[in-house]
Amino acid sequence: MFTEADLEALVPRKIFERGSAYYEDNAVGLIRRTDDVFKANVEGTETYRVELTIRAGKPPKIYCDCPYDYGDVCKHGIALGLAVLDWFSNDEPEIVPIASAVLTEKDRRARLLTAAWNRTNDRERLGFLRQLLLQKPKMLRRFLEAFEFDEALLLATTNHPPAPVSQPRGRRAGPRRLLTFVEQAHALINNNRRSELLSLLLSVDWLRQPEVYDTQAWPYLLAESARAQPEATFDAVMERFEGYLNNQALRGSPLYQFIATILRSLVSLPALAQQVLLFASELMQQFHRLSSLQKALTTAGFFPIENELATGLPPRKRGRPPQSPSR
Repeated sequence: MFTEADLEALVPRKIFERGSAYYEDNAVGLIRRTDDVFKANVEGTETYRVELTIRAGKPPKIYCDCPYDYGDVCKHGIALGLAVLDWFSNDEPEIVPIASAVLTEKDRRARLLTAAWNRTNDRERLGFLRQLLLQKPKMLRRFLEAFEFDEALLLATTNHPPAPVSQPRGRRAGPRRLLTFVEQAHALINNNRRSELLSLLLSVDWLRQPEVYDTQAWPYLLAESARAQPEATFDAVMERFEGYLNNQALRGSPLYQFIATILRSLVSLPALAQQVLLFASELMQQFHRLSSLQKALTTAGFFPIENELATGLPPRKRGRPPQSPSR
């Protein structure tokens, strides 16, 4: 059997690091084994067929059909090699056959799932799950409920990218169009990088971003950010809204409706529900003279809290600290 050191010895350091990155990104597909030969598809610029043969007392023999011309082993081969090592390192305990009369149907399903799960990667599992949810409406609804998605917001903010335009042969494609702000945000969400979403949202003025200053995109994006970073996202929301309301030039019905819509989307998240209710109450008491703000928040389902101690949350300190008297 070969080791990771054997794989490192086959290629330059840079190629090994790239192969390791491919392996960690789940680029290696389902591994098929026949005796000492392991085959799999590896996702790179394209999908490549890779084959690894274990040799007694020697490093493994690796073949890939990619156009790599700088050695016998490429980064896709290294990725498969690491996946094969991981295959053997699992050291799954030997399963002792149990009489079918003793093995319940639930145990049988659990064993099948465990065995199949250990022989597939994340990309294959997610692809199957997506296809299954598309075919089973009831299961899709349960999926949305489990992760607390708002169907109306999802439908309102889902971007459907235009179909790619085929380029005539012999003509080079023009420069790639830069992603808009909303497209960048959706790319982070779609790639499971929600933890980076808040930094992007804080990089723009929410009232000066014409593309997203509406009642559709911002509630969805802030709710998605709050799923990954609830406290940090809500702190940012409170700071922005207080800053906007303290600027008399920005006050008006559009701002008030914007605030109410954002808070209504965040209050549906269990981790923030009490804090959102308390913050809305504080806004209504602090800016009680702004009747349009009161109406917008009330219409959204918020009301002043008579006894804020009943929320179980500590009161928030507002305003500047008292200045010491001048001598």
